[in-house]
Amino acid sequence: MELHQLRTFLAVAETGHLTRAAERLFTSQPAVSTQLKSLEEELGVKLFERTSRGMNLTPAGENLRPLADQIVTAARRFKHDAEGLRNSVSGELVLGLNNRPEFLRVVPLLARLAKAHPDLRYELVNGSSGVIVQGLAEGSITVGFFEGACENRLIRSHRLADTELLMVAPKAWQEEFSRPDWKALESKPWIFVSPQCSYFRVVESFCREQGLNLQRRFKVNEDLTVLNLVAEELGMTIAARAQVESHPLRDRLITLPHFRASVPLSIGYLATRSDEPSIAAVRKAVLEIWQAAEPANRECLADPRPASGKTAGSRLRTKDRRIELEGGNGSSSANN
Repeated sequence: MELHQLRTFLAVAETGHLTRAAERLFTSQPAVSTQLKSLEEELGVKLFERTSRGMNLTPAGENLRPLADQIVTAARRFKHDAEGLRNSVSGELVLGLNNRPEFLRVVPLLARLAKAHPDLRYELVNGSSGVIVQGLAEGSITVGFFEGACENRLIRSHRLADTELLMVAPKAWQEEFSRPDWKALESKPWIFVSPQCSYFRVVESFCREQGLNLQRRFKVNEDLTVLNLVAEELGMTIAARAQVESHPLRDRLITLPHFRASVPLSIGYLATRSDEPSIAAVRKAVLEIWQAAEPANRECLADPRPASGKTAGSRLRTKDRRIELEGGNGSSSANN
């Protein structure tokens, strides 16, 4: 029996599909199928029932899964303890980015890590916050940045800052939105990012609170493109203040002063891997960099407040975001 066979068994058990398991393990579906068959033959028990909807664990598979997880975890710890004895951090670390590298301070992070740990290799992957969190849970991403609350108990996270969100429209529509008439938003097309993005969930919550049904005209997975479309008067969107203010077409954009929202920006990793030297090294470097930049975090990313210090309207609080509405068509609040 080989350790990689147990990793394959666990990947199929967690994903329920040969294809998804192969993607997680960076191998082919036939290779996964072959390893499973070999493991079942060696053990003399059937581990999975193959159905049209995927792979389901048999009772024997359910019984053996916890033990397989213990073995794989112990092997991982054995390896990393050995690395610690030679006082070196090595291997490959997959870093998940939910935003542009400059926004996440990735370059100074990698510069610090490269100097302190020259044997550590890196792979950078981009995705929405939902994709990053899913990758962390599945083990395909080692450490990742994400926005919004993470309700997955397998993931340990550290809050770095609050990202201020703005409602953005073309400058040509400025007169139409001079007053906080939320119903007017229904008359315009909207540009959204992936439903797995935390900004999308902010919009969903806002619409529920105000009873709005927005026109979802475009779905785009890249923030720069979203703001380009807004500048061309193709729709409205929600975007981070830092992205709006640094956009090359910012002079053709306006933000609605009546809408204020924020989501937490965090870094996370699997709790069971928190003692791995590479993860500990990244965690330490990230927290030091963001703590050193704390005044800038407050200025650029902080939870916004009206200039007067008072909120003239309603405030919505949820686990992963906060929305303030000034004026408008009445007030409401809810916890989701």
